[in-house]
Amino acid sequence: MTIIRRDIEDEAAMTALGGDIARVLKAGDRIALVGDLGAGKTTLARAILRALAEDPAMEVPSPTFTIVQEYELRLAVRHVDLYRIDDDEAMLELGLGEGDAVELVEWPREAMPITIDIGFSSMDEARTVTIEAPEPFCDALERQRVLAAFLDTAGWGEAVRSVLKADASTRRYERLARDGDRAILMDAPSFVPGPNSYAVRARLADGNMGAFLAVGALLAERGLTVPKTFAVDIEAGCLLQEDLGDEKIAVDGVMVPERYRLSVDAIAAFHQAPAPEILTGPPSYAPPRFDSGLTDIEVALFPEWYMRTPIDPEFAGLWRETIDTMWRGDDHLALRDVHSPNLLWLPEREGIAKIGWIDYQDAMVAPSAYDVVSLTQDARVDVPDEMEAELLARYLAARPGLDVEAWMRTYHIVGAERATRVLGVFRRLNDRDGKPQYLAHLPRLRRQLAKNLRAEPALRPLKDWFARNTTILSEAM
Repeated sequence: MTIIRRDIEDEAAMTALGGDIARVLKAGDRIALVGDLGAGKTTLARAILRALAEDPAMEVPSPTFTIVQEYELRLAVRHVDLYRIDDDEAMLELGLGEGDAVELVEWPREAMPITIDIGFSSMDEARTVTIEAPEPFCDALERQRVLAAFLDTAGWGEAVRSVLKADASTRRYERLARDGDRAILMDAPSFVPGPNSYAVRARLADGNMGAFLAVGALLAERGLTVPKTFAVDIEAGCLLQEDLGDEKIAVDGVMVPERYRLSVDAIAAFHQAPAPEILTGPPSYAPPRFDSGLTDIEVALFPEWYMRTPIDPEFAGLWRETIDTMWRGDDHLALRDVHSPNLLWLPEREGIAKIGWIDYQDAMVAPSAYDVVSLTQDARVDVPDEMEAELLARYLAARPGLDVEAWMRTYHIVGAERATRVLGVFRRLNDRDGKPQYLAHLPRLRRQLAKNLRAEPALRPLKDWFARNTTILSEAM
């Protein structure tokens, strides 16, 4: 456990602390609020609840008489006051510690399932709040001071901050509102991943905000819409950027053909000129390369997480052989995550500028088919076969002179590799990270994998391996 202390001079400072705590709370956190009458326990609890509700005027009644007050906010929360509870049987009836709700407990009793302890000094004009919690919680809370200082310097210190839904990355995002203006805060602390970490082995840009800025600069130079940068502190890992909104190219999980067509047009426009080996940024950045070494790492997720078996040397060898013989005559900068959650719809703009691009820091040098198949075989949205064929024809028509046969062979190879990897990733997100919503996409990914394996003769050895070792091909009939 780690201990941090905050000096609280007035109610505004207590409200600010409540906002900081609300931004770092996770499901299942249980906080003991310990102090004398009038010390500030209820004031802090109210500040936390109002911050979670993103409503500074929300009515928050004291739970003195109800004992437990429940809220469904960004997180489920129980506000608890145990001042009148004096026996263990009554405690058991409250069901505290059950489920994933955050619990804010005033007057906690001994032996409660508490993860965070917040103590208040005796009553006076200025008081000290002592927080004892696991190190990750305290680190995240202290990180809020860095973000607040950055926003003050950028002129957004008084903005209303709303936490955005987390994705599968290590970055955090907030939406800011100030006098009718909006912005997005990216919280991405700079760090150097461990030499054997998955981020390094998979050639991801974790901890490197410079990669995001350099790739974004190239996209903007090529006429694609990316968020403008308002303020940045690379060393601190803080970025304030334009808010492009929430409207995606898919609506309620259903693709919108016009938006997918324009997305393909944007990819084709970007591919009209080769990407430089070094992106000038600033700062400069040399993107990694997609090859059999990277594939080794990515496809290993399938046996490890989807099948829960040791990797078969034959499986790894078949992938290496396939990738090493793949056509590389049209390599470009692949943004790697070109799919519906990362493509925004901006109807007020014209042409391909209607497509807004986000989450592109992990770009790599790969066959041009890589981003095309990521879109046309969207992992999260059904793209009908006839629509996929139309989008492919549209892309190829925009790029005359390509070796279409070689390009299509590559399309199916990288499509099969991507589906294999994502099947492992989505199973890992459920099993390791407690995100069961990704399981709903597994049937679609199995169909995509089977379709690519059947479509390309170069994948026949891998098709035979999947037929012998899995039920994917039979399930996708």
